[in-house]
Amino acid sequence: MSDELLSTSVGAVCHLTLHRPHRRNALTPHLARELAAHLDRVEEAGTAELVTLTGAGGHFCAGLDLHWLRSLEGGASVDDLQRGLGDFQSAVLAIVRCPVPVIAVVQGTAAGFGLDLAVACDLRIAGAGASFTSAFARMGLVPDGGSTFTLPRLVGVGRALRLLMAGETVDAARAHAIGLVDEVIDDAGLDEGVQTMAEKILGGAPASVRAIKRLVRSGEAGALEQTLATEGAAQLQALQGPEFRRRLEAFLAR
Repeated sequence: MSDELLSTSVGAVCHLTLHRPHRRNALTPHLARELAAHLDRVEEAGTAELVTLTGAGGHFCAGLDLHWLRSLEGGASVDDLQRGLGDFQSAVLAIVRCPVPVIAVVQGTAAGFGLDLAVACDLRIAGAGASFTSAFARMGLVPDGGSTFTLPRLVGVGRALRLLMAGETVDAARAHAIGLVDEVIDDAGLDEGVQTMAEKILGGAPASVRAIKRLVRSGEAGALEQTLATEGAAQLQALQGPEFRRRLEAFLAR
């Protein structure tokens, strides 16, 4: 474990925390790889029956670290970009393939790839002050964490297209109303609410809970992997385009 991904275990619950609060927990390829590796080890460790994923400093995840993208300018090959995208996408696949339920606990911002991470999880519990936005189109990019597949399954095609194309920001109450999150809890009581949900899930037979996740989500795995491949190809093209570079410079200059 590095200091960018924190892991604590309380009984049968593994709490994973993205820990880059100075960047609102924006992801780098290294952090995404580390998250994927930890989720892949859940079965091997054999101690966790539930995983929660949250962010430090009052935010869930602001997406990909655009400063990392800027650092590649001028020296990044197509292979470099493909490897980076593969690292980010590995975290989404690890969530879906994880044998135990993964609950996203969202406070503050869930934007871009941060939204993709949240919708990849099995359940989403949000603090009342949370907000959700795709943001890719505003940057001249496309989703690359599977949300063109996962988001319509949660909120319907029309709402998904509106969120992805218009880049609207929805608050927690609206997110709950459209099915984007499963429960909204006052921020002060969020930890207690997550614990209550965890206890309900852990009250089921562990083998049954694992089997239910496998049965519900196994059909998604192949389709999601194909979506990630096509999203990645489109994103690679967008990352090399002048529109993204122009919008990136304007964003970083703010």
